[in-house]
Amino acid sequence: MKKTIPEQLRIALIIDDFYPASGGIARSVQTQINELTQLGHVVTLIAPKHHLQKPQNCQTVIVPSFYIPKAPSYTCIIGYSMHIVKKISRQHTFDIVHSQTERGALMLAARLASSQHIPHLHTFHANLAGTHESNQLPAFWGSMAYLLLINPWIAATSKKRFNNSVTLPKQSSDATSFWARFDWHSFATIASRVDDYTTPALFMKRRINDCSKGFIQQGKIIPTGVNPLFSQSLEKSKRSRSDKNIRFLCVSRLSREKRVDVAVKAFIEANIPGSRLDIVGSGDQLSLLRKLANDRKDIFFHNHVSNIDNLAKFYRDADAFILPSYRFDTQAITLSEAAVAGLPIIYCDDRLDVGVTEKNSLLASDPSPKAIADCMIQLSVPEIRQKMAKESTKIAGDLQPRAMAEHYVRLYRDLIKS
Repeated sequence: MKKTIPEQLRIALIIDDFYPASGGIARSVQTQINELTQLGHVVTLIAPKHHLQKPQNCQTVIVPSFYIPKAPSYTCIIGYSMHIVKKISRQHTFDIVHSQTERGALMLAARLASSQHIPHLHTFHANLAGTHESNQLPAFWGSMAYLLLINPWIAATSKKRFNNSVTLPKQSSDATSFWARFDWHSFATIASRVDDYTTPALFMKRRINDCSKGFIQQGKIIPTGVNPLFSQSLEKSKRSRSDKNIRFLCVSRLSREKRVDVAVKAFIEANIPGSRLDIVGSGDQLSLLRKLANDRKDIFFHNHVSNIDNLAKFYRDADAFILPSYRFDTQAITLSEAAVAGLPIIYCDDRLDVGVTEKNSLLASDPSPKAIADCMIQLSVPEIRQKMAKESTKIAGDLQPRAMAEHYVRLYRDLIKS
């Protein structure tokens, strides 16, 4: 019997991270909520209570979670017990469940999908395999969580069964250690057990599918568009400064794998007269970064900014954007935001391809502070900066989020139909 698919889908988006937050995952979910609801679908956000600001345009389910105060947000794990599953199912019926993080959210989604007999889609936003050089101890414990908890649990819970097994990938530039290779194996294990998966980056899909030796044929590349509320805030935001000095902006979670310390070191090394560095974000590296800045009067820390109008003001007052992360991000949403804001961009990860072109950005020759400092010095020339800013403005139209939402809806319908 052919399954009837409703025009108005009931979609559960599940996240372990704080909502909203300056991190890319929460901001991607925020954009998904805005766009999917504008398309007429009913969205329910399932999230932890910590720092939660309930979105006005969707339903919210608060789930108990394990979290150590002042720890990084990525250590938060929402509950996934059958008691929680039954409680949610008594109050909400979904057509599809879409998990966004590989912790409690993944496992809760698997149980909800099994309980309500609906498809389970998962999005790989972050690349744990890329953190083993920059953040070894947390990355190791993340790998152990996959080994001891997530992999066996998703294999036991999922309704999908395979005679094939995933394998460790060959050593490469993004899988240099055993544990990095194991993380790609874990991603492939998850991908083999959900009904389908998405990622914003081609390199991630290729690596995941390589681990299966071809038996995983699924996987869609869906980049996250820039939140239209951010674009609207940019349009109404006016530049509050008229000086000619260059102001660099870095918007990021302040955790070790994001390498914001490299941006600080690069700024100090560049030593451009009259320049300024604004850092927007919060995290466990803040005290270290303040110490590194050594009370300089040209480096400013602004903590987490959840108000989108205030965030837009930082972009509007900036002259150039810096992304210092390397081999971690799958798609850095901040690059797209910087392009929409008409900013030239400095970055060092050659795998990133959303929001950056050869004309609107400078790719550092290597991920060192000196290489990034060299790029900063290049952008201190106003003519170069202005030329690249115009190129960023040209690609802004390609970064709108409606295409992302429509792609998700088509995928949701295909999964419900199958």
